[in-house]
Amino acid sequence: MKLVTFKVHTEERIGALLDGKVVDLNSAYALMLKEKGELSPRRKADALLPQCMIGFLEGGDESLEAAKKALAYAKANPDAVGLDEETLVMCQCTAKLQAPVPSPGKVYCTAVNFYDHATERMKDPEARAAEIARLKSLNIDVPDVFQKPPGLIVGPRDPLIKVKATEKMDYEVELTVVIGKEGKYIPAEKAYDYIAGYTVMIDVSARDQGFPQDVDFGIFKRDINWTKGKGMDNAGPMGPCIVTKDEIPDPYNPPLRLKTRVNGKERQNNTLEHMIIKIPRIIEYLSNGTTLKPGDVILTGTCGGVAGSWGPEGYLQIGDVLECEIEPIGTLRHDIIGE
Repeated sequence: MKLVTFKVHTEERIGALLDGKVVDLNSAYALMLKEKGELSPRRKADALLPQCMIGFLEGGDESLEAAKKALAYAKANPDAVGLDEETLVMCQCTAKLQAPVPSPGKVYCTAVNFYDHATERMKDPEARAAEIARLKSLNIDVPDVFQKPPGLIVGPRDPLIKVKATEKMDYEVELTVVIGKEGKYIPAEKAYDYIAGYTVMIDVSARDQGFPQDVDFGIFKRDINWTKGKGMDNAGPMGPCIVTKDEIPDPYNPPLRLKTRVNGKERQNNTLEHMIIKIPRIIEYLSNGTTLKPGDVILTGTCGGVAGSWGPEGYLQIGDVLECEIEPIGTLRHDIIGE
């Protein structure tokens, strides 16, 4: 199932994609219950299929089963109208897609987690291959993690702002885990039990804002100011949907492919085979002392091909069109605009 958050006018609701259209899950389920003679169908629908994605995820398997039944009902009755004469199945011109989790509790990002990204500044193929072999021999087991403020999350078609503070606006397409069940001290072998599904996010960066000035002060030379460089307005595009884990039981078999295009020209194209630290270990690490909750999201890193590897002209400019794709989840498409 491809779960979405959408708006009709100003009202935010959860839905599912059906042949490119949006199904209002709450309304479809309420109508189905009424036809079955259930008492208080809207109240029961609100309990299992609330308007908020986090509330839906908190409902666990019971809410997911209700969503599946609602989707099947809408598929069989595409022209039906709801209890308040609302449309059940809408085109995306009517139902505007939002970020699937518009306000996640936590947004974790995994830095430098693909071998080709970690070495893409090396231009000599033999030296690069040798460095990848060296990195693999280290058996790296601790991810480099930072957080983005949840308030930066935007939808899959919203414009991205090139703020005046940067001349080096970068993109990183990333498979993103959506947590579906609360957990703490989660062992790697049980990590998939806590995943609701997967979405796509772009880690938008201001490369000239993330690095402190080069002064003779140790912490400035060792550390990167992730919060500043990764925290500009609209720097967390998400979507277009959450593909539930029953449709992606193992993202490594076959390995999902990450792609980025700028103005139609391919910039990134590689698979999860090149990921350094895998998803189960990332979840184990993050949940060590920290409770992960439904709706928390974890970006798992990007492959080679980020803007800097294409030279000074590789950075995003006002007027560019950025597309980031991971199938079977879908594509984010964003116009780059000025402030």
